[in-house]
Amino acid sequence: MTQKARMEGITFPDGQTGSTFLRQVMAQALEQFPGEFSGLELPSEKAFKKHYSEAVVRFEAARVASPRRSEIAQFIVNYTHDQLVYKTESGSTPWRDYIKGAAPSVTLESHEFKGKPGFVPGVTFHGRAYQGASLPYLGQKLLAEQKITGAVAKALNWVQQVAKNQGGAIDLSGQKFVILGASAELAPTPLLLQAGASVLWIDVQGPDAYLATPQKYAGRLSHSPEARNILLQPREIKAAIEAFAAGEPVHVAMFAYAAGASQEWRLAATMNALVMELSPEIVGSVTMLISPTSAATVQPEDFARSLENKRKPPLWQSALKTIGALGASCSYDQAGIPIARAIVPLQGASYQAAQYISKTLAAEVLANYGVGNRKGQGPLRVSANVAGITKTKSLQHPVFQAAFLGAEAFGVEIFEVPCTRALSTLLMVHDLFNPDAFPKTEMSQIFAQQVHGGIYSRAFALDPMIRIATMMGLVKQPQLLLKLM
Repeated sequence: MTQKARMEGITFPDGQTGSTFLRQVMAQALEQFPGEFSGLELPSEKAFKKHYSEAVVRFEAARVASPRRSEIAQFIVNYTHDQLVYKTESGSTPWRDYIKGAAPSVTLESHEFKGKPGFVPGVTFHGRAYQGASLPYLGQKLLAEQKITGAVAKALNWVQQVAKNQGGAIDLSGQKFVILGASAELAPTPLLLQAGASVLWIDVQGPDAYLATPQKYAGRLSHSPEARNILLQPREIKAAIEAFAAGEPVHVAMFAYAAGASQEWRLAATMNALVMELSPEIVGSVTMLISPTSAATVQPEDFARSLENKRKPPLWQSALKTIGALGASCSYDQAGIPIARAIVPLQGASYQAAQYISKTLAAEVLANYGVGNRKGQGPLRVSANVAGITKTKSLQHPVFQAAFLGAEAFGVEIFEVPCTRALSTLLMVHDLFNPDAFPKTEMSQIFAQQVHGGIYSRAFALDPMIRIATMMGLVKQPQLLLKLM
């Protein structure tokens, strides 16, 4: 796809980049809520791109400490959507006006698979398959290793018990799922089809691989040739979702991702803006995955572990701290609510804005105010869990490849794609179908399930640890240096 093509469809106002737009959105929030952000100043426009990571952490710390946290999130999400435009060669149309245009005609093509519905909950970790009674053991193992939160272990226990009561497998026959970004590496598409669910496939890549192996699946797969590209065809996608729902509630899962031309944020913003334009009657839940390299609220057990690790670090980490190579602590604490210093500037401001504004804040808005984004309408079931750092194609940068090799020295886990996909899908099943998981009495509970791999329980901020881990990795595989040149 050319640069010109990537900048068409849903995008930011003219002249805005991911970095400048992020700063503008945050500046508007500071102006709208001066009392909540008293004393907080953003880096200058010139310096923001270099220093945005700490600015986002401190901004989020002030927000979650406020009793108006959800109101602030709602303002930011709404302001972001208000600024989006649909751009073509002939001009630009504001998102709000564009999406209200005449609904296009779309066709749905469906394929019924013939397999027996049901998938056995399981996760393969370090070459070992954990299924059935051993699945809760994996949860306890990762919890003891400080790589997940207690809420994750509890959720895995629930999933295993439900599967046991259903004869060992999870059957989702009769459930409808819309997967935005259905071919994404971490999307739950294959497991949902094995479980017998009906899936609407939305992706620029077609479902040919699934149709070529029908023996693997048991559900129903639908797609629309006219509704594939989220940035270019949002009206068509809205029409396809409505046709697929046929008046019944669907579970919407948002997994689309692409890099370059600020597509990370544009896609994430468009997905939740699109969901908020749907009728509340046809949206049963919303699912998204949040990157661990974001300004997450650190859970109490991990904060306590981080403090302990800081008091008693290994000698080599103490030496690095003494010379300034490891400085800032793992989190920034305001009013007793620690926010992870886990942002990686190398991933870019657009990537971070997607995670923070169009996932974390959007999840809170949907959970609190519902699809219509109005007081008195919510809440909505939302699954917004932190997924572990994973060896996806998007992290094939040589710096990350080297850092992965050195991560073990810091006690940080780098997950394989099948492992993260399985864990995330099981947590989603818990969030959507456990009656005790909804509604949330506290907004912070939405984000309690975190597969962080250890980065929230370490003593130090993530970015300097990555630099040290990268050097360790380059020692192990010096040929990676050639990729950096």
